Amino acid sequence: MPAGVSCFAIAATTSSEASALKDALIGDGLVPLRSALGQYDEAPHSLKFDAQNQLMAHSMNPMDLLSRTEVAAQVLTWLAT
Repeated sequence: MPAGVSCFAIAATTSSEASALKDALIGDGLVPLRSALGQYDEAPHSLKFDAQNQLMAHSMNPMDLLSRTEVAAQVLTWLAT
């Protein structure tokens, strides 16, 4: 991540609840949840977002991220800090 820059990640999963297996297999219908958050086993590829700078949005697909109030609220919270 660039030094001195706050970076954030939002990932969707169509799963209704947190489940390592569901998130790994289903994700958002395009990519697994870990991939969407930049989490990879190979260190050079992992983005390492701070935990408080990540949102895992359940019961959503990528297009839902554009219109869901809880996603917008999180973005506004991040922008206010």
